[in-house]
Amino acid sequence: MNGSNPVPLPPTEPSGAARAASKPKRPKWLVPVIAGGCAVVLAAGGIGGCLYWNHDRLTAASEECATSYDRAVKARKKLTEYLKSDALKTAIRVKDSEVKDAKTVGTLASTVKTASKTKTDIPGCPADGLKDIKAVTARLDKTATAYAKTVGEVKGKANAVNVSKTDKTVADATKVLDDSKGRVKDDKVRTALENAIKSKDGKAISDAMKAVNDSIKAKSDADANARAEKEKQAADNAAQAPDNGSSYTGDTTGGYTGYTGGGYTQSQGGGYTYMPQQPTGNGGGYTPTPQPQPQQPSQGGGNGGGSTGGGDGYENMCFAYPTDGSPAIQVPCS
Repeated sequence: MNGSNPVPLPPTEPSGAARAASKPKRPKWLVPVIAGGCAVVLAAGGIGGCLYWNHDRLTAASEECATSYDRAVKARKKLTEYLKSDALKTAIRVKDSEVKDAKTVGTLASTVKTASKTKTDIPGCPADGLKDIKAVTARLDKTATAYAKTVGEVKGKANAVNVSKTDKTVADATKVLDDSKGRVKDDKVRTALENAIKSKDGKAISDAMKAVNDSIKAKSDADANARAEKEKQAADNAAQAPDNGSSYTGDTTGGYTGYTGGGYTQSQGGGYTYMPQQPTGNGGGYTPTPQPQPQQPSQGGGNGGGSTGGGDGYENMCFAYPTDGSPAIQVPCS
């Protein structure tokens, strides 16, 4: 190659002294400044993270407090509503005489009275202050629990009254069932009562007991009417019985029913002999008024008697006594 176009050579490295002379120098204060800046950055990040964590805890606590507040309010409302409920009013109206255990009635009354005076305040949740929020939350939880417990106690006492009432109803119904055997007009009502007792349904038992009692009364009235009709028929039959002459009935065992025989009879020696008539009844005590004895006919020719059967012109006469007690009459003896 000629000298006009030489080949380029590679660059040569400078010597050590030359490198040292070309490297820039850092100030001594720069390192501490950088270190301090890093510390500041780290501190700021830590504080920010701490603040964020505290804010998160405060939010969670506030939400928990709000939940407890709602629970307490609902528990108080539930107690108020139950104290005004028809179910409780029905239990309160039950009397001592309607239950098997009278103590249940008094216990319910005192429990309701105490519950009605329960007025626990329900505080609101604080806006800030983690410690205060947690304290109010605990108080609200306690209030909600107290209200719920009171509701449970009142319900329990009311239920005890209802159970005791059912027990007495069952006992009374069982007695009615036993005593009504053979006394009802329709035995189906007793079967219905027996089934109601097994179900222990208070209303069903009461309805069945009423049906049984009504049936007992119906049969009793029917029996009384039948007896009255029978007695009336007997009286009518007695009034319509035929009259057998002038007989006298002194009582149900007999009495005077007339006389047979008796009167005056002619003796063999003439004249008449009075023969008292005898009653034919089985009892009683009727004695006819004695009739005056007839005057003896004068003694004439003939058989010496009061009447003659010969040719003396006299006809033998006898006295006949009617059975009705009227005076005797003379009739021919033949």
